[in-house]
Amino acid sequence: MNLHFSNRYVLNATLIVCWLATAMIGFNGFFKSHDLLTVSLFDYQIPDALTFLLAVMMFLSPVTGLFINVRIAKWLLLSSAFLYVVLIVFDLHRLTPYMIAYLGVFAALILLKYDSSILYTALLIIASGIYIFSGLHKLNIGFVKDIAPQFWFYSLPFNYNDVIGYGFAIIEIVAGLLLLLPLTRKLACIPLLLLHTVIIWKLGPWKLDWNTIVMPWNFLMIVTLIYLFRKSALSTFRIGSAQTIMVVLGVFFWLLPGLSQIIWIPENLSMMLYSGKSKSGYLVINEPIDRLSSYDHIPEKEKMLISLQRLSMEERGIAIHPELKIYDKILENFKSKIPQTDRIYYTHPNKISEKL
Repeated sequence: MNLHFSNRYVLNATLIVCWLATAMIGFNGFFKSHDLLTVSLFDYQIPDALTFLLAVMMFLSPVTGLFINVRIAKWLLLSSAFLYVVLIVFDLHRLTPYMIAYLGVFAALILLKYDSSILYTALLIIASGIYIFSGLHKLNIGFVKDIAPQFWFYSLPFNYNDVIGYGFAIIEIVAGLLLLLPLTRKLACIPLLLLHTVIIWKLGPWKLDWNTIVMPWNFLMIVTLIYLFRKSALSTFRIGSAQTIMVVLGVFFWLLPGLSQIIWIPENLSMMLYSGKSKSGYLVINEPIDRLSSYDHIPEKEKMLISLQRLSMEERGIAIHPELKIYDKILENFKSKIPQTDRIYYTHPNKISEKL
């Protein structure tokens, strides 16, 4: 077994495991609708049985495509992407950066399985785009003050400060750029591997126990970076006859995230990962509701304060798509089902609690 085949075999296996783990963690989000949280583009929910069938086909099609002839596999890949769009249409929360990244890696491994150099180029386009634009989105005070401190190790002999927060973002941007240069590619992989290791540690049950669904994707990115690290001395940046797939990857991992720096692009298409810019909605309900009691931030008060992100992650496994228009639709859902619903606030829950 040559080095390339063994590397790609590990990458294939990791992709399958992480993809299916994501399906399991987000089962209630991808395979079912939610009476309060689902937001459909057409204000219509399809039956759960149909949603389940579509999701099963969506998750299994690209896995099958890894093991069969490319001519057939590409249609399975396209059908999976189409089914994913259908599922998004009927629940906008299903549009997530990690799902786009998964499908990008599937596309590379399925369509470019016979040319290691072009496969290497495709993975570089995916990885560099993710890190560069994710880092650019982090250059704001929200990330520095609210997000970065949660990933700091306070046992270190020096304290966290704003410079360190901005440094995290700059390191991610620079490492993404260095991935594009042959002489610095291995060096770039090292801080990025450390980044994903810290994210897995901090988000896992050992620490924050938050947004578990992104942990498999972070593990996939670790294996992808190891693949790029090991192949960097053997492969060159080459597109060959794969212009079409490179254009598609360029659109999703470079063009849309790049445009999001200057114009509005849906947040989950912009590689805005833990940027500190996302809206976190907290719902106020004027009377206690038994169904939501475990999510109440202020159980000692007559009113309830519910973190909608926490509600979604715990009941669905997936996060809310953090656009204001989507929050408005969620508020409509709550008011139609729970008349005691008041409004949604977008400030820190402690400040909201003081007002209540």
